[in-house]
Order: sequence, then structure tokens, then C-alpha cells
Amino acid sequence: MKVGIVGLGGLGHMGVKLAHAMGAHVVLFTTSPGEVEDGKGLGADVVISKNPDEMAAHAGSFDFILDAVAA
Repeated sequence: MKVGIVGLGGLGHMGVKLAHAMGAHVVLFTTSPGEVEDGKGLGADVVISKNPDEMAAHAGSFDFILDAVAA
């Protein structure tokens, strides 16, 4: 199972941890390069969503996407 998590706030943080613990391949989408190491430390691959090539590489490949961005 491949799970996408958008945003690494409180809900996103828990979403990454839970999906990873359940054995999913987790991809974190963030706009902040400063969150790359945090996401990797939680067990996720990290995509900077402002990079169109990184985004295109994952298009249509998810079983579930959790949008944890409040805005």
C-alpha cells in the first residue's frame, strides 16, 4: 500500500507514523525543505511539492492520500 501525507503538522506527523507502522510505503508532501529530515526520520520518503518533476514521479500512484494542511 502506498500512502501520501500532505503536510507535517500535528495530524500529518501522526499520519506518517501510523501509516509507516502499518507497513505502508509513505510519501510526505511538503513545501518546506526544512522538513525533509523530519519526514525521513519518521519513515517517509519526502517530496518537495514545489518541484514539478518530483510531483510527476508520483502521479496516480497512491492508494490513499491524507491532506493534513489546514489552509
